[in-house]
Parts: sequence; structure tokens; C-alpha cells
Amino acid sequence: MTLDQLALRRARDGAWAELDQFVAEVEVLRREQYSDPEQTDVRAMWEPEQRERLAELRAARDAAVLAVRRHPTMVRALAEGCWAATGIALFHATEPMPELADAG
Repeated sequence: MTLDQLALRRARDGAWAELDQFVAEVEVLRREQYSDPEQTDVRAMWEPEQRERLAELRAARDAAVLAVRRHPTMVRALAEGCWAATGIALFHATEPMPELADAG
């Protein structure tokens, strides 16, 4: 793995996290605004500003995903038939490291 590839993967993970967080926040807000069980159809219809922001976050996520997939290492891995193994290795290389327990 190269440093630029790791940075792209972390950026991709960040874009996914930002999108997931936004969706969760809007869903909570919509549930609060339209809490009646009969309002599920209204609750599911986001405001134009929310839909616009969702589209922006999805575009950023998609661009980040493509950047990882188009990295020369991933392109080569796909051509050589080891794309899945390379993707798994990249996943493990970018996992958060558990903090060492304080030995006291």
C-alpha cells in the first residue's frame, strides 16, 4: 500500500461517514417534526435544502470511491485478478488502531 492510496481510502471512509451522519440527523429531525404514525409519507419527503445537501454528499462519496478504485494499485490488482485481496488489505491498513491500554 502506498501513502496516497491510504489517504484516498481514508477520504473515502470520511465521505461515507459524513453522508451517513447527515442522513441520520435528518431522519431524527423529520421524526421529531412528523411524529404521528399517519405522517410517514410526509416524514419521508425531505426539504429541498436537505435533498440538495444529500446530493452533494452522495457526489462527494462517489468521487471518493472512484478515486480509490482508479488508483494505479487497484487498477493493476483488478487486471491481475487480486482486486478483492488488495481491497481487503487496504481495508485492514486503514482500520483505526486500538489505543494501548495504560499499564498503570
